[in-house]
Amino acid sequence: MTQPTIDFGVGGRAPKREVNWEQLLHTAIESSSHGLCVFDWRSRLVIANEQHRSLYSLRSSEVSPGRPAEDVFISRHARVVGAKANDQLAGYLAAIGRREAFGTTYELQDGSFVELDMHPMSDGGFVERHRDVTELRLAMVRAEEARQELIERQYAIDQAVIVAITDVRGNITYANDRFCEISGYNREELVGSNHRLLKSGVHSSQVFRQMYRCLALGGVWRGELCNRAKSGELYWVDTVITPQLGPDGKPVAYMAIRVDITARKKAEAQLSHAARHDALTGLLNRAALLDDLSERLSRAQARRQQLIIYLLDLDGFKHVNDTLGHAAGDALLKQLSGRLVSVVPETALIARLGGDEFAIVQTSSTDERKQTEALAIDLLQAIAIPFSIESQEASVGVSIGISIAPLHGVTVPELLYKADLALYRVKSDGRSGFHVFEDEMRSRAQDRNRLVNELRASVARGEFELHYQPICEAESLRPRSAEALLRWRHPTRGLLYPDEFIGVAEDSGLMEALGRWTLERACADAASWPAELRVAVNLSPAQFRGGLLFDSIIGVLMKTGLPPHRLELEVTESMLLQDREENLLLFRRLKDLGITFALDDFGVGYASLGSVVSFPFDKLKIDRSFTSELPGKPASRAVVASIMTLARGLDVEVTAEGVETMEQLAYLRGQGIDSVQGYLLGRPAPFGPLERASAAVGCKPGL
Repeated sequence: MTQPTIDFGVGGRAPKREVNWEQLLHTAIESSSHGLCVFDWRSRLVIANEQHRSLYSLRSSEVSPGRPAEDVFISRHARVVGAKANDQLAGYLAAIGRREAFGTTYELQDGSFVELDMHPMSDGGFVERHRDVTELRLAMVRAEEARQELIERQYAIDQAVIVAITDVRGNITYANDRFCEISGYNREELVGSNHRLLKSGVHSSQVFRQMYRCLALGGVWRGELCNRAKSGELYWVDTVITPQLGPDGKPVAYMAIRVDITARKKAEAQLSHAARHDALTGLLNRAALLDDLSERLSRAQARRQQLIIYLLDLDGFKHVNDTLGHAAGDALLKQLSGRLVSVVPETALIARLGGDEFAIVQTSSTDERKQTEALAIDLLQAIAIPFSIESQEASVGVSIGISIAPLHGVTVPELLYKADLALYRVKSDGRSGFHVFEDEMRSRAQDRNRLVNELRASVARGEFELHYQPICEAESLRPRSAEALLRWRHPTRGLLYPDEFIGVAEDSGLMEALGRWTLERACADAASWPAELRVAVNLSPAQFRGGLLFDSIIGVLMKTGLPPHRLELEVTESMLLQDREENLLLFRRLKDLGITFALDDFGVGYASLGSVVSFPFDKLKIDRSFTSELPGKPASRAVVASIMTLARGLDVEVTAEGVETMEQLAYLRGQGIDSVQGYLLGRPAPFGPLERASAAVGCKPGL
């Protein structure tokens, strides 16, 4: 074959040279930006350029001329990853054998991608082109991900978003499936209808005027709208309306994109209701009452009206909780709230302040005193009717304190304070009634507050002392024990008795500290008495709260050295009604140590006989109110006889308090009383006189 020549001269005068085609092909292959490999008719490598070696990170020995195509592919294949690698090798070898074109894309270990194209030549050999398609592949992946994301977003939008298009007159020209679903109308009913079809009546015309004004100027309007579905049910949508502008810049249509926020609106309404209403009764709560009360007070002042505030506190509600359980107490409060709603005018506010406390706010433009008393009486009568709870009847009373604006004040705190003072007056007078605030109530409250402060300071200064009254055997009048009685040595008022300060101490939280001091002082005094004498110490219900009483008593006995069997603890029936199981366990633990228990003032409290029987008392003490009427009053004789019968059945002792005459002593002896206590046998006295009296043979009547 004659080699072609190339003319390097000008005008044909230069000499002609032969072209080295092999060298030219080699140069072209090496300078290619792709990886190239040439194989001869025996499938042996003729040449592989540097780009090919670089793509696969091959050594020169792995692509040396003369190597079989299979070996070269296996060298490349070692750099390939992916599930299709073996299939690609098999396909390649099969294509070589048949001298067919072959193409595939490899994923290499370094994360790159290489595209292979193999083409056969006419002389039996074949050529491979290897191209780095990593960027292209990644671009395709990103494009596919973007396409898939767009599809998913479009689907999500169509599922979640309500889309409508209207003309400038508000006639619907397009509605998507979600629009049809939430409105309840099919597409044929919506398209062609005016959007007023969905008007709910919730919004004022001003809202829509502002919307149309914004859209007419080419602006985008956003807001929350309430629409009415075909069924009549209301639903809320967060709406964005965008005008579609014509060539002249004026709107030719409107596109509305809406998101259903009905669930959120309902949740907000529920949260708002919960924030302002009591969860148990559904009445307003304290915070809502204060907000609304301020608003009503301002309105009443502007209209020159009176505002009446009633504070209600249930009487005997704790007894219901203690005897029937808290579930029964909750049921009673629910029924009571219904009665309040039925009695109180619709325009009044009713709130539960917490626990068993309620408030009512009423506006009046007539004779407020007459109207106030009429409603208070209605409330007393409505609440006095027994409540039916789980086939049982429960009764409570109510104490009502009342203040009137502007007569008693013009601010919310002032009016509530004075209504509370009136309420406290009702409770002081015996409960279950009502009082309108009077100026003297303020001075009484100030006196009480002063007493609280003095009492607190006196506790810190130790201005208290104990007097002891002997308790004697009924027949021999020999002293068996002495009751410790607390006295307050007031710096200006002299010696004060418990009925002048115990109630204040209990209300102000000082009773626990006083009780601890009394117990320790009494045990310390009794430790020096004759061994046969016990000391009786009264426990306040406040000392049973907190779970520290057992440890406190043990600590006092260890500190003073008084043997446990010489300590007698007196409790009242009210203690039996609170935390019954916990207190019963406490009784048993203390009795195991040898401490005895007496039920004081028996017969005047609320405790049932079942409670008395279940607690391990050693002694019942007949209240002085029954003893003082002996032997003349038949009712008192019957009470004493009943107590004696009960005591014999329970195998417990009986002490009669308040014995002041020989006739009373003789009658009680005849009833088989175990011990007596009263002025006839000895008045309360400080520790010194008691110590001397206890050394005597016995108590002497009249001393």
